[in-house]
Amino acid sequence: MPTRRQLRVNNLLQEEISQIIRTEIHDPDIGFVTITGVQIAGDLREAHVYASVLGDEKEVHDTMAALARASSAIRSELGNRIRLKYIPELAFELDETARHAERIETLISKFESELQQPDHDFAPAVAQIAQLLTEQRPTAIFIHCHPDGDALGSGLALSLALQQREQFVPVVCADSLPTRYQFLPATDRLTTEVPADFEVAVVLDAADRQQLGAVAEALDQAQTVAWIDHHRTNQGGADLDYIDPSAPATALLVRPIIEAIGAAITTDVATCLYTGLATDTGFFTFENTTAQALEASAQLIREGADPHGIAQAINKQHKLPALRLQGQALISLDSTADGRIVYAQLTPEDFSAAQAESEDTEGIIDLLKTVGGSEVQVLFKATGHNCWRISLRSSLIDVAAVAQKFGGGGHIAAAGCTITGSLPEVRARMLKTVASALDER
Repeated sequence: MPTRRQLRVNNLLQEEISQIIRTEIHDPDIGFVTITGVQIAGDLREAHVYASVLGDEKEVHDTMAALARASSAIRSELGNRIRLKYIPELAFELDETARHAERIETLISKFESELQQPDHDFAPAVAQIAQLLTEQRPTAIFIHCHPDGDALGSGLALSLALQQREQFVPVVCADSLPTRYQFLPATDRLTTEVPADFEVAVVLDAADRQQLGAVAEALDQAQTVAWIDHHRTNQGGADLDYIDPSAPATALLVRPIIEAIGAAITTDVATCLYTGLATDTGFFTFENTTAQALEASAQLIREGADPHGIAQAINKQHKLPALRLQGQALISLDSTADGRIVYAQLTPEDFSAAQAESEDTEGIIDLLKTVGGSEVQVLFKATGHNCWRISLRSSLIDVAAVAQKFGGGGHIAAAGCTITGSLPEVRARMLKTVASALDER
């Protein structure tokens, strides 16, 4: 994340560069351009300047080329206007956010007619959970272990909303905050410690108690448990259930509850909810990218979520160990069933060699999805001695049903489970089950 000094310099440069382009640069090729942000390097010697351009492809190309030509002149003028020890080199880059938003609006219009009323009325569940949360009873939010963007975004958004009602609610997780999500607001309320006294437990984005890991038993302390989730394999059974498998992300189920308790969708809340929605839809590329998801994302952007900044924080800030671990997984990449199943494995030795942790596996399964001709992707990850966490992806078979055979669960297209045994044994059992599911399709 940028330092305070970098943020001040970024804002100063954005303001001055915008003014210089308007008043000092008279290149006719420069069209309607807005400087949307500046990101200066840590040594302050280079700055990436993000520009949004209205117009067709030619107008965009001509404007960006003209800005590149004018960079030296702009830098020279900056030297006359601001007091910096070194005026940074300027690299202009196209900010696609506005064009992406325009495409999203187009997709929403296209799919609007396809929107259907839900088969189930969830209004009573929303009302009951909202009523529970307004009773001001001591409350704790629980999210699944190995937290992803949806679990963290949903939990922190709800906690921030309850803070507006002068209630501090911790977000409890068996595992610590992954590095890539440190940009999220209010992460100080995320804890691995279960509060000593709480009466209400709100469980978010977990298909079952097993997914809560080491903190699962704490639910027995609660007088009332509310469960909010979108996994198809969730069987319910809490005091209050709000389970909607059609939802693209749990974040979209949390929003109506936030609104029902009378809290505002602030910029911080919007950031958390957008993070949950974007990550669980693969930044709007997965099969669960519905019209509802696109419509909700557009609304959250209007409410202050920064899609470019969030994507940069999550996808462009990989740690070196995480990249090494990706390499280890790709080295192990193999296939079976005539290439229809691709799989990779990460052994304890791989984690050690890469100096990586479990959080560094996020996103590796998506690399497997890029293998041409593959129909199912499987990633075996060591979590202990002879203990394997398995991630499954497919657009053809119900991988949640496969995972359920081994005590796991998830979504039709994305699921997981944990199996104990030697790697050859576990791998053979899983690949045989996946192959049978393909044959039965």
